[in-house]
Amino acid sequence: MLIELKNKRRLPAIDIFRGLAIAVMLLVNSLPNFEQAYPLLLHAPWAGLTLADLAFPGFVFIMGTAGALWFPKHEWDNSWDKFNIIFRRSALLILLGIVLNQLPILLQHIFYPAAGVSLWTDIAEHGRLMGVLQRLGLVYFFGMIITWWLRSEKLIAIMALLLLVLSSTCFHLYDTTNPFSPDNNISMLIDGLFPGAAHCYQGKAFDPEGLYGTIAATASFLWGMLAGKQLTLNSAPVFERVLLLLVSGTVLLIMGGAWSYLDIISKQLWTAPYVLLTSGGFMWLLGLLQVSCSLFPGFTEWLFTPFRLLGHNPLFMFVVPDRILLFLWYLPVHGVPVYVWLWQNTLLGLLGAPLSIMVYAMLWVILWLPIANFLYKRQIIFKL
Repeated sequence: MLIELKNKRRLPAIDIFRGLAIAVMLLVNSLPNFEQAYPLLLHAPWAGLTLADLAFPGFVFIMGTAGALWFPKHEWDNSWDKFNIIFRRSALLILLGIVLNQLPILLQHIFYPAAGVSLWTDIAEHGRLMGVLQRLGLVYFFGMIITWWLRSEKLIAIMALLLLVLSSTCFHLYDTTNPFSPDNNISMLIDGLFPGAAHCYQGKAFDPEGLYGTIAATASFLWGMLAGKQLTLNSAPVFERVLLLLVSGTVLLIMGGAWSYLDIISKQLWTAPYVLLTSGGFMWLLGLLQVSCSLFPGFTEWLFTPFRLLGHNPLFMFVVPDRILLFLWYLPVHGVPVYVWLWQNTLLGLLGAPLSIMVYAMLWVILWLPIANFLYKRQIIFKL
């Protein structure tokens, strides 16, 4: 991991967008009680779309957008150097994700030790291999290689659609009657082969960040890449670029709505309509942010300051708060996690659920703003 000191001007719209995704992630991950929380803050159990289901695809999409800015900066690098950078970043993301996935098992052994079971045996038998960072690493690698290979925006768009067609078709070929069954689908079949049910999320037979979903998730990255290319067209005025982005987003939204009559909208399976609807909405959001930044740069950056700060250091804000939160969930106080105990023993309880749950989670998000501001003022960026 590198700690970089940056003085170069970044695109505020991208940082704000990324910060919005991080804020949503911090909010939905920090709910002290999931049973009584507002449904909008919870992931859809299988099919459907909530606010919580927008954070991860937002990361993937904006990672593609930022990737569009990477290629011009490395235009004069030779092919080996380009490949080496892409591969190294992907591999480090995957490795970091695997390492961080073992923290729950470590905390379990520290606070709730079980007799006769060693830590290393538990990790070998039940350690989760896939996860958010692993999917980001895989998607980054395939998305960047595809973009490098195809170059043309038209070809990249065609490839994104082909990936969605491939993902959807295999679902239907595997089970022609109920292709998206939560009990039996092709994604679950792949997870059973690798990494195996024992190494999936919470020991289930299915991993929401499994290998199969990477196919459609790569399409999300490619739509973000196209958005980045449209946003940075040097030959076109800013409003023409934004208009092109909004038109593209509208097309994706229409396609996603039509495709939802064939496939379900599911974050767990990362289905084709889920990709199209989220990517289309993200194009609209990014376009509106860019318009606002162009027309009212000072006001926009001031208005969205919290999100700009969070988005300035995405890797740090993605990893550190979540790991600390995990520790607070395992640390027991009077028989309950300290994080839950604090929620139960503050004045927030007077608000009643689910309002107190949401306010408590929002306070957790606000808690990280001074740290984000500290890193921003010193232009410190943690990256792989």
